[in-house]
Amino acid sequence: MKVLMINGSPHANGNTALALAEMKKIFDQEGIETEILHIGNKAIRSCIACGTCAKKGSCVFDQAVLFHAV
Repeated sequence: MKVLMINGSPHANGNTALALAEMKKIFDQEGIETEILHIGNKAIRSCIACGTCAKKGSCVFDQAVLFHAV
């Protein structure tokens, strides 16, 4: 099992980052693989229902960092 934790806060070292780091420690102790993805400083676009992903297999917006993690 792998746990993906997403930090959407624009504060890279803020309270959310601290909370996720504490959760990561607990998951690590239990032998559960984790990844923390910081997206608060990324330009993430919402879906516009253009259908490109169905036709070409990829989003019209370049959001590789998010798609790779998920």
